[in-house]
Amino acid sequence: MFFSRALLKQSNVRLASVSLVLSLSITPFATVCAQTTFDVSLLAGNCLNCHVSDVKSATSIPVIAGKPEGVLKAQLLAYKSDKAPPGTTIMNRLAKGYSDDEIAALAAYFSTLDAKGVVSAGVKK
Repeated sequence: MFFSRALLKQSNVRLASVSLVLSLSITPFATVCAQTTFDVSLLAGNCLNCHVSDVKSATSIPVIAGKPEGVLKAQLLAYKSDKAPPGTTIMNRLAKGYSDDEIAALAAYFSTLDAKGVVSAGVKK
């Protein structure tokens, strides 16, 4: 009887150890995979490398701050498609890196900015 209790205790300790190791290794992975939200302002920073937010600093690259959301979304989706608009330089390659949800969020975000890159009052990001 002593042998079976000792063996049972030992197997319970092993089982608990294995469970602990698995839960610690899987939890961070599950947390990362479960994250479905993103900060659109971080994505927008990539766009602002070329598309300055101040009309006074604009070059031949258009300012996209304050443009209508529907127009921005349609343009980005057109760039993402396999048939990019004529005269496209790099936007077709950049747009392919964004999901449709990210494109929609970027269009909404830029539509809330004024020409100086400031979020309009009362508009949620």
